[in-house]
Amino acid sequence: MDATMFTNVLAGCVNTDHNVRVQAEQVLADFKNNNFAVYVQSLANELANNEKPPEIRRIAGSVLKLALYAKDENEKRNVAQRWLSLDANVRNSVKNAAFSTLASPCQPARQATTQVVSYIACIELPVKAWPELIDLLLKNMNEPNDELKQSTLETLGYICEETDVQSLALQSNQILTAVCKGIQEKNPEVSLTGLRAMCNALEFVKSNFEKEIERNFIMQVICDSCESTSPKLRQIALECLVKVGNLYYDKLAPYMQRIFAITLKAIKQDEEEVTLQAIEFWCTICDEESEIFFEQEEYPETARQSQHFIKGSLQYLVPHLLEALTKQDDEPEEDLWTVPNAAGTCLSLVTNVVEDEVVPIVMPFIEKCITNPNWKFKEAATLAFGAILEGPKNLSAMIANAMPVLLGHMKDPVVYVKDTTAWTIGRVCQLHPAIVATGLSSVMSVLVESLDDSPRVSSYVCWAIHNLASSFSGDSSSNELSPFFAHLLQKLMQISERSDADESNLRGAASEAIDSLIQASAKDCQPTIAQAIPIFVERLAKTIANKTAYGNEQRIEVQSLLCATLQGIARKLGPAVLQYSDAFMDLFLRIPSTHEKVTTAHEEALMAIGAVANAIEGEFNKYMPHLRPFLVAGLKNSEEYTVCSVSVGLVGDIARAINNKISPYCDEIITILLSDLQSATLHRDVKPPILSAFGDIALAIGKDFQKYLYAVMDMLNQASQMTVPANDYDLVDYLNSLREGISEAYTGIILGLKNDEMSDLFLPHVQTVLKYVEFVWNDSTKSDEVVRGLVGVIADIAHTLGSKVKQNYVGQPVINTIIAECCKSGDSTTRENALWARQLVSQL
Repeated sequence: MDATMFTNVLAGCVNTDHNVRVQAEQVLADFKNNNFAVYVQSLANELANNEKPPEIRRIAGSVLKLALYAKDENEKRNVAQRWLSLDANVRNSVKNAAFSTLASPCQPARQATTQVVSYIACIELPVKAWPELIDLLLKNMNEPNDELKQSTLETLGYICEETDVQSLALQSNQILTAVCKGIQEKNPEVSLTGLRAMCNALEFVKSNFEKEIERNFIMQVICDSCESTSPKLRQIALECLVKVGNLYYDKLAPYMQRIFAITLKAIKQDEEEVTLQAIEFWCTICDEESEIFFEQEEYPETARQSQHFIKGSLQYLVPHLLEALTKQDDEPEEDLWTVPNAAGTCLSLVTNVVEDEVVPIVMPFIEKCITNPNWKFKEAATLAFGAILEGPKNLSAMIANAMPVLLGHMKDPVVYVKDTTAWTIGRVCQLHPAIVATGLSSVMSVLVESLDDSPRVSSYVCWAIHNLASSFSGDSSSNELSPFFAHLLQKLMQISERSDADESNLRGAASEAIDSLIQASAKDCQPTIAQAIPIFVERLAKTIANKTAYGNEQRIEVQSLLCATLQGIARKLGPAVLQYSDAFMDLFLRIPSTHEKVTTAHEEALMAIGAVANAIEGEFNKYMPHLRPFLVAGLKNSEEYTVCSVSVGLVGDIARAINNKISPYCDEIITILLSDLQSATLHRDVKPPILSAFGDIALAIGKDFQKYLYAVMDMLNQASQMTVPANDYDLVDYLNSLREGISEAYTGIILGLKNDEMSDLFLPHVQTVLKYVEFVWNDSTKSDEVVRGLVGVIADIAHTLGSKVKQNYVGQPVINTIIAECCKSGDSTTRENALWARQLVSQL
C-alpha cells in the first residue's frame, strides 16, 4: 500500500459515511494482521510527516496507540510481545519518528505522540530497552521550544502513570529534575503540564522523599504552585498535595503549617474546583489516620504512628467545612460533586477520626440553622447533623430531640431539604435504630407518605427503610415491623414499578428495601410474602419473554433485582419454597439466553439458584442436568471473575444440599477447579472459595472423594506455603482468606472420609497438615479466623484418627501450645474448639 493510499484509508476512518468507515477500518485491520512491522512504520511515518494534514496525523497517532496498548492484562502482554518481536531496526524507526514529532508545530500530532512514546516506553523500559529515552526527554527540557517542553512533560507524565515503579526507580532523580524544571517555567501551560506530570511521578520518588533536602524542594515547588495566580495551577498543585498526603503522610509534619493555611484559604474563598481539592486533601488525611488506627488495633507490631493532624486542626477546619455546607447552588444538580457534598463527606470522615470532640463544634451551627427560613442554611444544618452520627458515643438525647424536626422537614416545600433530610433519617436508622424504634409508628407514617415524593427523595426514603428493617431480627413469631409489613411491602413493590424508577436509582433502592424487609420479617408475615411471589415471578418472566419492553441495561437491572428478591424469599421461606422452585429455576436458567454476554443478572441468578438449593436440599437434584451447562460455563469464566466466584460458591451450596448425589458431576467440577487454581489470569479472590469448595465436596461425597484426594492435597500443600510481606495489608488479608479456605478444605476432607469409615486414607497427609498448622501459628499476621480454623483441624484429626496419630501429636509440642492459647481466646467459638481439642488430644 503506497503512502497516498494509506493516507486515504486513514481519512476513511473518520468519514461520515458508515460504509466507508467500516471498509477503511477493515483495511487497517487486515494490514495490521498481515504485516504488523510495515503497519506500525506506516503509521509512524504519517504521524511524523509535517506535510500531512493535522487530522490525518492525529488519526495515525490514535491508531498507532491502539496497536501498542490494551486495558486487559492478558491482551497487554500479547501487545508487548508482538512489539518486542519486531526487528530492532523497525522498532527504532518507529521510535525515532514518534520522538521527533514531540517537537512538531502541529498540536494534534504532538498530542497523539505523547501517548505513542509513553506506550512504547511502558513496553520497553521494563525489559531494559530504550535506556536512553529519559536522557533524551531531559535534553528536550533544555530547548527553548515551549511546545516541546510541554509535550515532553506530558510524555513523562504518561510514562509515570502507566509504567511500574521498579522500571523507573533508577531514573527517578532525572524525572523529578525535569518535572520540577517544567513546573517552574514562566509559561503557564508548561507549568501546568509539569504539575500534572508531578502527580503521576510522586509514586516514583520515594527515595527522594526520604532525603530531607530533596523533600523540602519538592514540597516547596508544590506549595508555591498552590499559591499561583492561576486557578488551574492551584487546582493541580492541590491534587499533588492530595497524593502526597496519601503516599507520604509520615513525612508531612514539617509542612503542615503552610499546607493548613493554603487549604483553609482555598476552602473559604477560591474557585470551586480548587476548593474541592483542598477539601479532598483533608479527606485523605482522615482516611490515613483512620487506617492507622485500624492498623494499630489489628497489627500493633508493624503499625504506623498517627501524627494527629485532624485533632490538631479541628477547631479551625470544622468551621470552614460548616461554612462550605451553605454554598449550595440555587438549583443543585443531583449527580454533580459540589463543595457542600465534599464538605459533608469530609465532616463525616473527621467525625470518624475524633469522635465526640467534633460535637461541641458542630452542634451550635446545627441548633442555629436547623429551622432557618433560608433553605440553604436549613439543608446545611441537616447535612451536618447526618455527618456526625457515626463516631460519637453520646448522641442519643440529641437524636431523640432532633427526630421530630427531621420528620417535619420531610414536608418542606424545597426538595433539596427533603432530599438531605431523608438521607439523614436513613443515617439515624442505620446507626441508631433503637432510637427510631421508640417512635416507630410516626416514623413509618412519614416514610411511607414520602415514598411518593420525587425520585431523589423517595430513593433515600427507601434507603432509610432498608436500614431500619436491617436492625430487626426475623426469627421471632412477630416483631415491631409486623403491623407495617403488608402495607409497606405493597407500597415498595409499587415504587419499584414507577415510571420514573430509572431516576436516582429509585428502582434499585426500592428493591433493596424490599429485600431487607423480607429478611427482617417475622413468621406472621410469611403468608404476605407467599402472596407476593406470583407477582415477582410474573415480573421476571416479563423481562425474558418481552425483550422489547426493556432496554438492555434496564433488563439487566430488573432481572438482577428480581433474582435478588427471589433469592431472599427462598432463604426466608426455606423448605416451603419447594412449591415455587420449578417456576424459579425455569426463569433463572433462561436468563443467560436473554443476553449476548455475561452480565450481573447471571451472577444474581446463580446466587438465587444457590438459595433454592439450600432451601429444598435433596429435592434440588432434579435440576442438576439442566443446571450443569450454566454452572460449568461459570466455573470456566476466568475473565468475568465475579461470575466464576459465584459459581464456585454455588458448587458448595449444591454439595451441601444434595450430598453424594453430586458425585456424577464431580469429575468435571473438580478438574475445572484444579485448573482454575493453577490459572495465572484468574483473579486471586476466587481461589480461597475454591479451596473451601473442595471441603464441601469431600464432605458431601465421602468415600468417592478418594480419587481426587492426592491431587487436591497436593494443591492445598502448594497453597499452604505462600507467604507475603507483613506490611502489605491487602496481601495479608488475602493470605488469611486463603488459609481459612485451606483449613475448611482439610476439615471437609477429614470428616467426609470419616463419615464413610475411610479416614485412614488421610493418614499419609497428617504430618504435612500439622507442619502447616505450626507454620501458620508462628506467623504474626494470622487472623483470629485462621487460628479458629487451625485448632479446628487439630481437633478434627484427633477425633477422626484417634490413637493412630498419637505419635504425630506427641512429637509436636506446638500442638499443646496452640490449644492452651486458644483455650484462653476471647472468641467463644475458638475457645470451645480448643477445649474440645484438648479433651480429644488428652485421650490419645
